[in-house]
Amino acid sequence: MLPGYNSAAFPTANIVTFGVPGIRLGILASADKELIAGLKKQVSIWNLNSFAEFFMQIYNKYEKDYKNACGKFLEERADFEQKLKSIKYLRVMPSQANYFLCEILPPHTANEVVLSMLKHHNILTRDCSNKPGLDGRQYMRIAVRNHEDNTRLIDALKQFER
Repeated sequence: MLPGYNSAAFPTANIVTFGVPGIRLGILASADKELIAGLKKQVSIWNLNSFAEFFMQIYNKYEKDYKNACGKFLEERADFEQKLKSIKYLRVMPSQANYFLCEILPPHTANEVVLSMLKHHNILTRDCSNKPGLDGRQYMRIAVRNHEDNTRLIDALKQFER
């Protein structure tokens, strides 16, 4: 999300955002003129650092590599999603991001799964059960990584299932 953007000011806005993680570079697109006007008041037009500016200058040189990497990521995310769905105590939320939000089904809790992954497998995941809007249900967030890391996590989650 944009630095300084107050999403509460536009709770029903229909927007699309694209970003480059780690360099504070993003694009927001919307046909909602009221939303755009409100954002212009909240976010400085010069909210861009020199690294992000340099990235934009060299992007075209690496665009083909970037698109190739995005394609590989989409394939890996789809494969990872199918494997996560095979875990009986997880309900996997659809995702277009680089992570999945998974509901942990009873009798397990997100806390016990997250702690087990860290303690027994040295894998860091995130307990999201206390996040606003999740109604106190048990959720964890799992990042999509490379194939080897994803396979390692799937194996660890299956071990927890026993």
